[in-house]
Amino acid sequence: MWDSYDKNPRLLLVEDAPFLRYAFGRLLRMHGFEVMEATDGREALDCVSTFRPQLVVTDLAMPVMDGVELIRQLRANPETATLPVVAITADSSGLSEQRARAAGADDFVTKPIDLPTLLLRLRAIPV
Repeated sequence: MWDSYDKNPRLLLVEDAPFLRYAFGRLLRMHGFEVMEATDGREALDCVSTFRPQLVVTDLAMPVMDGVELIRQLRANPETATLPVVAITADSSGLSEQRARAAGADDFVTKPIDLPTLLLRLRAIPV
């Protein structure tokens, strides 16, 4: 658990939709996160090595590399194997959550996202 008065956790936001990426990024910054944004899983992997996030929030349905593959690759790398990942998607069928958790996601949130709920869940993750 973290306290926004003590530090600003580095969060990597991976979202292919420009408006959602902008809106989520802005809101997360307003709530004490230092945010770097990526448009797909491949770009996110590049960002991880330079930005060194403490949390990753990733959409699942993206071009180039989807969120499930991103999570798998993060878990396969010893340097990022324990990096907390929250998966987000508009798919509420349950299949996406199963796939994300099987890949190693720590938490799962469906869109439309309730910001207070997302913030509570992010703040509950030890960084």
